[in-house]
Formats: sequence, structure tokens, C-alpha cells
Amino acid sequence: MAGLHKIIVGLDFGTTYSALAWASTNLPGQINLIGNWPSAGILTHHSAPTEIAYHEGGTTDFSWGYDIPRTVRRLKWFKLLLESNDEHVQSGMPLPPGMTAMDVTRDFFSALYQHAMSTLWKQNGEAVMSMTRVDFVLTVPAVWSDTAKQRTREAAIAAGMLNEHNLSLLSEPEAAAIYTIKNQDRNAINVHDKIVVCDAGGGTVDLISYTVLSINPLKVTECAVGTGDFCGSTYIDRNFEKLLQQRLGSHYNTLRVETQQRIVKNFEEVKCAFRDKPDQSLYHVNVPTVDTIQEAGIYSGEFQLTREEMRGLFDPVIDQIMILISSQIQSISREGSNVNSVLLVGGFGESPYLFQRLEAWCRQWGISAISPHGAATAVVKGAVLRGLEPSLPLQVSTVVRRARRHYGTPMSTLFIPGQHGERDAYTDPITGRKMARNQVSWFLAKGEPITDDRRITKNFCRSFRKYSGPWVDSMVACDLDSPPSRVTQDVKHVCNISADLSTVRKSCYEKKWKNWRRFYVARYNLDLTISSGDMKFELIFRGASFGVSLAPFLFSVALR
Repeated sequence: MAGLHKIIVGLDFGTTYSALAWASTNLPGQINLIGNWPSAGILTHHSAPTEIAYHEGGTTDFSWGYDIPRTVRRLKWFKLLLESNDEHVQSGMPLPPGMTAMDVTRDFFSALYQHAMSTLWKQNGEAVMSMTRVDFVLTVPAVWSDTAKQRTREAAIAAGMLNEHNLSLLSEPEAAAIYTIKNQDRNAINVHDKIVVCDAGGGTVDLISYTVLSINPLKVTECAVGTGDFCGSTYIDRNFEKLLQQRLGSHYNTLRVETQQRIVKNFEEVKCAFRDKPDQSLYHVNVPTVDTIQEAGIYSGEFQLTREEMRGLFDPVIDQIMILISSQIQSISREGSNVNSVLLVGGFGESPYLFQRLEAWCRQWGISAISPHGAATAVVKGAVLRGLEPSLPLQVSTVVRRARRHYGTPMSTLFIPGQHGERDAYTDPITGRKMARNQVSWFLAKGEPITDDRRITKNFCRSFRKYSGPWVDSMVACDLDSPPSRVTQDVKHVCNISADLSTVRKSCYEKKWKNWRRFYVARYNLDLTISSGDMKFELIFRGASFGVSLAPFLFSVALR
């Protein structure tokens, strides 16, 4: 379908809500949010709850988003389980027996995928869709580990997003920055500005700082090591649940599960509207099926919260965010630069109280606080813009990132006395040479600037007498500032690449002799190609590709 026009679908997979948007290369300036969610009724929402409920204790049939009946126990916040193996986190989000977080995510993705595709066919018609390629850009938290990103990618593939489609990953704050800078009002961000992008979502908060080198075309470069933490708005919900249980005491356990869920859902409306106004001393959360429990502060079916209690729910979470922002700004200041503005995006980024706290803090330091229009959709719209760019070369954004880790591949090399230890020494049975195993050839250094589609090539060779099956090479990573020259416990496996050269004729290899016995030498390249959220590891022999492995790529974001 090369040459035919494309549709790019952006998917912002959030902890509490997820969003879809699309645009066509025919009308790249028109980004369409996908709504019409099942069972949402006449209400128009730019996102759907990241929730799923399996029917009758099974693991195949399920409801999702707004389509889940109120009386059914629902799974939520399962996105966090892709990152965390912590038993406490897992116990708070019990999965159906025999299912993993990847399984649940796959099912939720499949629902989003089917909804997106049916919407595109309905809105564009069969004539257009039959000649249109649809590609997906999936956003992921920058704080996530390689493992979490890989789990997300695999769940998306299992859901169908690689079936006749291209699938790419993009970090959430980068997507938000691309959209906001390209669509800013009143030139709030200018060339040479240094900006901190704070993407505050339901589960994670990501911060990445950029120096703006050009607006049109957009060119930015990271100017500090990013940071992030698990301190999104779901932690305010958890604080509310704790307060609710504390105030209700023994009454809490008499409430049905669906009632407990509904109370937390009702709190969301109060949470999203909270502005900490001095003239409002009480806030009310509807409590279904309960009339009055005076000792719990429930009167006529409403749970009362004081202004101080509301701040008590928010402040521990916002304090964590302010520490992250302060640390980010300090790291830039140590380089002799000043931050011009803090850009607040994401679903939690639309919280009036969070912006109120941020604005007051920024004012002390002469920094501008910006909450762009549609902050909650900046990520999904930025994903669409990023996906469109290869088809619109004059609008391509250049984002110079910094690698968070060292990346390389284990290898054997000629033994050099004084450089290699005897524990790694062995004699190659084919060449007879003394070799050192468990050495690492590092492709990419931690902190090294990286641009999209940069290809790094390393040369390797293998000696063999008879080809005997696929060759396997590994990609490894290291978080240390100075990586070891050999494999140690600090060198972590990322992925394997399996290359099948069974179709290559022997005449294509170098022919050599040892002790009157013939052997062959294959000289090949391992190429590392990097984009925003992906890393392609590829074996190239005589100009042809014989094996490819895609793995998530983690940029300069350190989890506190």
C-alpha cells in the first residue's frame, strides 16, 4: 500500500483514562478525538475509563470503559502492574486467576483497537478505508523501565496493532511537548527558552526538560536528565479511600463492593473541580444507598469533607510533584542556565489546585507556569502529530534526547594479557587462538545525545566449519555511569536477535584453513537504530538483513 494515504491513530494509554485520536495525511491539520464510547450515552468524552470487568469470573468475555455495569467489580489501575512487581501493588489490584497484567492490557487494547477501527470505517467509508493504511502511535510513561515498555508493546501487538499496521512507541512528555509547542498561544514559548515539561497523569508523573532551538520546524534538545515518579492522581483517590474507611469504621465493610466503587467514582468529580477557594469550607461526595451516619460525617447521602481535609488528600501527592519540578530546575541551574517556563500537561495537569500550587511556586522564582488549553489531550494529539511527520517532511520535529543507559552486546575477542582476566580465557577450537569471552562491545553511552533514526553499526565476525542453526546475539544494558568492559551483575539482558543464514551460499563467506582443515569466517554488522520509544537491533550480512529484534528504548528519565 506504499504511496497510498495514511491515517495515524494516537493511543494515550492512561492509568485512569485512555484516549484515542486520529488524523489523515490528506488533512494533517485536523486531529479528531475519538469519542462515541460504548454505553457513554449522549455524553461526549475525550477519554474512556481504563477499566475492564470479566464476565462471571471468566477470562474471555468482558466489558470495558463506560460499558461496565455499576454492580460489577471492575479492574482498574492495572497499567501500573506492567511496571511494578511489588507484591503490595499487586495485592491492591487482584487479577483474575491465571491472568497477568499483560493479558488484561491485551484485552483492553483489543477493545480500544476495535473501537478505533470501527470508528474510522464509519467516519471515512469503505471506499477510503480500503485504500488507506492505518498506523498506531502508542504513548508510554518516560519513567517506565525497558521491561514495562516491552510488555506494553507485546500487549498491543497481541491486540492487533501490528496486523497490517505499523506500531511505534512515544514517550508521553515528548508527545505533549510536540503538540503544545506547535500549537501554543501568544508565543508563550520562544527560541532559546528552557522549558520543563511536567506530564501529570493518573499513575505517573514524568518530567523532561528541553532547550528550544527552533519553533518552525520544531527542534528541541534535552537539557537535563529527566525524572519521574509514581505520584499521579490515583494516589489522591487512594488517600480518599483511606479517609473514607477511617471515617466509616465498621460501617465500611457493610457497603457492597459496587457502592464502594461508586463513592470513589463520585469523588472524582469533586477532585477534578477542587480549587481550594477560601469561601468554600465544605465539599460533598454522594454516597449511594446510605442516608445519614453522623459519626462518619455522612448527612442525607452526602459524605462531607472540609477544605482542610481536601488539601490533606492532595498535598502529599502534589508535594512529591513539586519536589520533582524543583529538582529538575536545580539540575538545569547547575549548568548555568535558567528555566523560562514549566509546562503542565496530562489529565492531572488540568487540576485547578495543582496548577494553583505550581503557579504560586513558580512565581517565587520568576518562572512562567503554563497549562495549555486541552492539557489532558496534549499527549494523544502529540502522538498523532509525531506519526504524521514522516509523510510531511517539511514539518518533521527534531528531538535530541539523551540515553539513560549504556547499550551493547556481549562478545568474545582476542585475548590481550593485562587487559583480560584468565577467568574469561579460552582457546577457540576452530582457529586455535586464545580468546576472552564475556566481553561487552558498547554501542551507546549513557547520557549520549540521540536523534531519531540514528543508526549505530558495530562489526563482528564468527568462525565455523558447518552452519548449524540460527546465530543468536544479545543486547544488554547498564545503568552505571562507567560500564564494565565485561559482563557483570550490573549488565542486564534486554533482548535477543536470532539470525537465520541457512540460505546463504558458502561462497559468500571467507574461506580459511587451520591444521589442514577448512573453516569459514562470516563478517557481519550488528546495527542499532533508535527512535523515540523503540530500539531496532538488526544483523546485517553483505548488505542484507537476516534478523531483527524490536525492544523499547529508555531515554534519560530516572525513577526516583
